[in-house]
Amino acid sequence: MPLPAGHWHQIAQPRRMGARERWMTGLGAALLTALVVAVLISFTSTQRTSGHGCIDVSAATVIGGSELYECGSVARELCAAPAGPGTANAAFRVALVRACRRAGLPLPRS
Repeated sequence: MPLPAGHWHQIAQPRRMGARERWMTGLGAALLTALVVAVLISFTSTQRTSGHGCIDVSAATVIGGSELYECGSVARELCAAPAGPGTANAAFRVALVRACRRAGLPLPRS
């Protein structure tokens, strides 16, 4: 099979990327960068925890989820009456008691 004239020069030179290939390469690089940033953020961010006079309570409720983060006197008041108003949900009440214990705040005697 005879080869066309200049065949060797076409093979020896680096292949040029077309516009569509450059666009796809850029899109792939952008997606990879976004994924790396998301993973780095997820590993470096921390969630609040109960302790040192602050309580962090998360519990499932009837209409979804409930999250509560309080410090100082408000946290002490919540821990002093964990069976009071706003704690009708048993799971939330249990989570509140656990958070108060972790924070070192006094609980009412049962």
